[in-house]
Amino acid sequence: MPGPKRQLTAAELASLEHAFAADPASDAFRPLAEAYLAAGRFMEAMVVCKKGVKGHPDDPAAKVLLAQVYADQGKDKKALEELALVLTAFPNYAAGNLLSATLHLRGGGRAEGEAALRRAAEAAPSDPDVLAALQKHGVTPAPPPPPPPPATATAGPPVLSRGSPTGPTAAAPRTASSMSQPAARAKASASPIPTPPPMPRAGDAYAQQLAEKYGTQTWGLNTSGATSPRRGATRTTVLATIGLAVVLVVSLVAWQLFARAHRQQVEAIAGLIKETQELVGRDSFGAYRGAAEKCQAILKEDPASLAGHAFLSYVDALRFLDHAEGDAVKGEAILNLEAGRKLGNHSHLIAAEAYLKAATGDLPGGLAGLKAELEDPARQTGLLSGAMGTLLMTSGDLEGARDWLARAQKLNPNDVRIAQQLAEQHRRRGEGYEQQAENAYQLALRLQKDHVPSLLGRAMLLLERGLYDQAAQHVQQVLAGGDASPRQQALAYAVRGSVLFAKGKATEGTADEKKALELDPQSPDLPWLIGRRQLRDGEAAAAVTSIQRAVNGDGKRLAFYVDLNRALLATPDGSKKAIDVLQKATTRAGDHPRIALLLGDAYRARGDTDRARGQYERSIQLGKPYPDARVALARLHRELKNVPAALAELDLAITEYGQGGAGSAAQAYLEMADIERSRGAKADQVFALYVKALDKDPASCEALWNTGKLGSDAARGRDEESAKARDTARIRLERFLQVCPRDVNVTAAKAIVDASRR
Repeated sequence: MPGPKRQLTAAELASLEHAFAADPASDAFRPLAEAYLAAGRFMEAMVVCKKGVKGHPDDPAAKVLLAQVYADQGKDKKALEELALVLTAFPNYAAGNLLSATLHLRGGGRAEGEAALRRAAEAAPSDPDVLAALQKHGVTPAPPPPPPPPATATAGPPVLSRGSPTGPTAAAPRTASSMSQPAARAKASASPIPTPPPMPRAGDAYAQQLAEKYGTQTWGLNTSGATSPRRGATRTTVLATIGLAVVLVVSLVAWQLFARAHRQQVEAIAGLIKETQELVGRDSFGAYRGAAEKCQAILKEDPASLAGHAFLSYVDALRFLDHAEGDAVKGEAILNLEAGRKLGNHSHLIAAEAYLKAATGDLPGGLAGLKAELEDPARQTGLLSGAMGTLLMTSGDLEGARDWLARAQKLNPNDVRIAQQLAEQHRRRGEGYEQQAENAYQLALRLQKDHVPSLLGRAMLLLERGLYDQAAQHVQQVLAGGDASPRQQALAYAVRGSVLFAKGKATEGTADEKKALELDPQSPDLPWLIGRRQLRDGEAAAAVTSIQRAVNGDGKRLAFYVDLNRALLATPDGSKKAIDVLQKATTRAGDHPRIALLLGDAYRARGDTDRARGQYERSIQLGKPYPDARVALARLHRELKNVPAALAELDLAITEYGQGGAGSAAQAYLEMADIERSRGAKADQVFALYVKALDKDPASCEALWNTGKLGSDAARGRDEESAKARDTARIRLERFLQVCPRDVNVTAAKAIVDASRR
C-alpha cells in the first residue's frame, strides 16, 4: 500500500508539520498525512488529508489516501465510498483499484475484489504490490485479448488465443512471444483518459523523495553486501581493500557529521518558523519586528527557504503599510517577495504582494491579484480572505469588505487581526453599526487583551458615543504598554486630545494634538480625527480645513468625504462647495454609491430636490441594492409631503437589508415611527416600530429613549403587568443614560428613572 511504513523522527515530523502549516495549499499534506497514519494518529491524518483533498480536488491520489485513512480505522464502507468517486473518474487508477480490491476481499466480496484486482493488474502489470496481492488471493490476471490480425493473409490453420477453452493449442506451452503479450495488451487497451501516476512507494526511494523536497529525512549511508576477496589475493589487492575500508570509514564519519548538522538545521528552522507564526499571530508592532528577526535567522540557516522569504516579505509589508516604518523596510519586503517568487508560491507571498501594491498606490492592482488567487478554492484561506476584506475596506467597498472579513473569521475564528478589521469595517459604516463594531472589538480584546489596534479602534468608538473616561483608559493602556508604533502612539495622542477637549481642557488637548502631528506628520487619520472633534465642538469651518487635509492625504478614503460633507453642510452656503468637492471625489475615488448618496444630500440641502432624487436613485442603481440610499430617498419624499412614497421606500429598504439586517435597518424603522407619529398613529403602533429599531441596533439612542419613554407612559396601572412594563422601560432608560450621555434627552431620562425607583 502507499505511504511510508516507518514512523518519522520528531525532527522530520516537525518539519512536515511546519511545511504544511506555512502553506496548507501545498502538497506537503501527503507525506504529513502518511506520517500520522504510520504512527496511528488517525484523527490528525484525517484532518490533514481532508484539507489536501480540498486543495487538490483533481488529484486522485489524495482521495485514495483519505480512503486509506478510513480503511486503517476499520471504516471500510466509508473508504469504499471515497474510492467509488475516484474510480468513476479514473477507472484505470492502479492504487485505487488495489485498495478497493483489498477492502472487498477483506469484507467477503470475492467477485468485486477479484475484478478490482484484475483492473489493477491491467493498469500496472509489474507493480510489486499488485503482484503480491494476486499471489496472496490466488487471483489470475485477466487474459489478454486476441492479437490483431496479420497485415497479409498467411496459410495454415488458425491459432487460438491463450485463453481459448478448446483447440489443440489450449495446453501448449507459452512461447517467448506469448510472454510479451501482457505488455502489448496493456498498451493496446490503454484508456484514452490520462491515468494518474501511482502514489509514492514505501522504502528508500520514498524517504529520499521526502528528503529532497522537505528536508525531513535523516541522511544515512546506503551500504550493500560486498563479496569477500578471492583466496590467494595478492598483497596489492589486500592493501587496496584496506584503503577502501579506510575511505569508507572516513566517509561514513563525515556523512554522519553532515547528517547531524543537517538534522540540527532542520530542527532550528522548524523552531524558528513556529516562533515566527506565533509572533505574526499577535499582530503588533513589536511582534512584527521580532518576526522579521526570526525570518532573517531562518534565511541565515537556509538562504533558499521559501517560508523564510514569504514571512519576511509579509511582516515587512505590514510594517510599512500599517506602521509607516519607511523605505528601508519596504525595500526589504520587495527583495524577499522577489526571492520567494523564484522559489515557489506561498500564501504569505500573495498577501505581501497585495499589501505592497496598496501601500505604493496601486490598490486596484493589489485587489486584482488577490481576486485572481482567490478564484482557486484552495487559496480561500483565512489569511487571504482577510487581506481581501482589508483592502476592500481601504477602497471604500464596505459591503464587500464585510463579506470577505466574515468569511475569514469563519475560517480563523481566533485570529485577532481579522476580528479587529471586521470591527473597523463596522465602525467606518457609521450610525447604526456601533453595536456591531463594539461586539467585534470586544471579541478581539478577549482574544488578546493588549491588542493595540483594537484598543485604539474601540477608543474612537467610545469617543463618538461620548464615553470619554472609557476611551481615555484605552488610550492610556496603549501609551503605557510599550508595544505601539510611532503611528499608533500618534493616533492615541489625537484621541486623548479629543477627550481632553470634551472635558473642557482645551490647553492640554491642543498639546496632545500637536504631539500627534509631530510623531506622524504624514498620517491622514490625524487631521481627520481633529476635524471630527472640531465638528463636534461646533467649529465647522475649522473642521472643513482639517478634514480637507485628510482628503488631500488619501483621496480614496470614503469616510473622509462623509465627514467633509457633514462639515461643509454645517457652514453657511456650504452646500455649493460640498457639491463641487463630491463631483471631484467621483474622479478621484471612482463612481461609488456612497459618493452619489452624499451628493444627493448636498443637493437636498441646497433645495434642489430633483437633482437630489436623481442622485439617490443613481446611488441605488450603483449599489444594486443600496438600502441606505432608499432611506435617504424616503426622507426626501417625506419632506415633499409624499408619505406613501416614503413608506414604500422604507419597506423596500428593510427588505434589502434582509431579515438579519442590522445597522441602518434601524434607521428605516425610526423613520417609519416618526412618520406614523406625525400622522397621529396610536402610541402602541409607534412603540412597536421603535422596538423593531432597537432590535436591529441595541445601541440606538433614539430607539432606547423612545421605547423607555413610551413604555413608561403606558405603564400607569398598579397591576403586575404594568409593574413589569415599568421595569422594562426603566432598564431601557438606564441603558440610554449609559451609552448616550450627550443626548438632549438625558435630563428627562434621569427624572423618569429616579421616579420609577421611588
